[in-house]
Amino acid sequence: MSTARAVWSALDRRAVAAWADFEGTGGADQDREEFTERIHRKGWAHAYPPQILSVEAADEVATVGVRLAELVSGFPQRVFGDDLAAWAEYLGASGDDAALMTEALASPRLAKAARAFMRPDLVVTDEGLKLVELNVATSLGGLSTCAPYTRAARSSAYARFLESRGLGLDAPNTSQVWLEVFGGLTQRHTDGPLHVFEATANPADIDSGRRFFVDMVRSAGHQVSCGLVHDLALTDEGVYFEGRRIDAVFTAYTWHETRRFVPPALTRRLMELDAAGKVDFIGSPAAGLFDNKANLALLFEYASLLTNEERTLVERHVPETFRLSEETLERAVAAREQLLCKPASAYGGKGMKYGFPLDDTAWRALLTECLRGSAERHVLQYRVPPVIVELPGASPSAREVVLAPLVFGGRFAGTFLRQAPPREESVINASSGAESAGVLSISARER
Repeated sequence: MSTARAVWSALDRRAVAAWADFEGTGGADQDREEFTERIHRKGWAHAYPPQILSVEAADEVATVGVRLAELVSGFPQRVFGDDLAAWAEYLGASGDDAALMTEALASPRLAKAARAFMRPDLVVTDEGLKLVELNVATSLGGLSTCAPYTRAARSSAYARFLESRGLGLDAPNTSQVWLEVFGGLTQRHTDGPLHVFEATANPADIDSGRRFFVDMVRSAGHQVSCGLVHDLALTDEGVYFEGRRIDAVFTAYTWHETRRFVPPALTRRLMELDAAGKVDFIGSPAAGLFDNKANLALLFEYASLLTNEERTLVERHVPETFRLSEETLERAVAAREQLLCKPASAYGGKGMKYGFPLDDTAWRALLTECLRGSAERHVLQYRVPPVIVELPGASPSAREVVLAPLVFGGRFAGTFLRQAPPREESVINASSGAESAGVLSISARER
């Protein structure tokens, strides 16, 4: 593991110098309290002070993130063509799951929305940005962080101190990009404002970020209702909630949650009503084919289909990934210390296991159980240890960082940042205590 080093080179040097001076005024502690109160979201920790990246570093994250999202999500079509069943089989989808996902993706309306909301997770390493997974879902983490975080940062005393030095803060307008992409996926089915239903799958799921989502949708003049997807009334005329017609059902859950909480018949009925033009179903199982870590393995199994530019991109930014199978078991055992094992369709670092803390016997037993004990396919990925960087103002200052650009409708919409103190088995995820932030830079007019 790397040792702590100088201040992270991606940070804007002017902002680093300004922070040291601001901290010296004695105002940082009060500003931290006010910032924390302003950005408060139950169950989430937010980074203070805002870490301001150089324009060059922020642009690199955006460029690499969009390009990788395009490549990873588009590559399966190059491999399998229109044979969606073959793709689902490669991913390890079971019969019923595969049928639901492929039926959804075969619909032009649902296919349009399937890749609309993506987020590649890029770990900051000694060798640059490394893609560890591509998230493809309507319920992307980061959407409810970037815009509120930017707003809170711009209202901080630290921001005013920066402005006194002619340094303004800049960030993409995440909400605007999201609303524009969302608008291209929806249509009114009745007179009056578009009525959006934000659907939850798990009855125990209370999304404390929901207020932001509701306010964002309302800011476009839409009406919003929230509830369990099971509470919808699905009729031949359309979809209703508490007697009111719904124009668009937006799922605040992943495919992994769909499998656990939503009956296939309910999902299929929403798909049918979408096909009939009675509702816009945004978040269908079609995204589940893209939101699968086994898609990264395709880049290595079918490397001959990559262009020279793509091959260079993969070599620079994608750690080698392969599917766990009877055929690859011995390879996985032999490379134990270099590998980690991930459930292919899980999220939030759930179920991830490292090889290096185990001996060969325990690692083999774990992998064998993964092969036998679940319908879930697993992938093996070569570890990319995060570099430990120093973040001024953070406590402790030594941190590991993940940069996750939001890609909506193929457009960059801001970068979700997570930072955490170093750990041997690093999972830099909000669910495991990492601090969240939106990436900011110095505004163009101040450069």
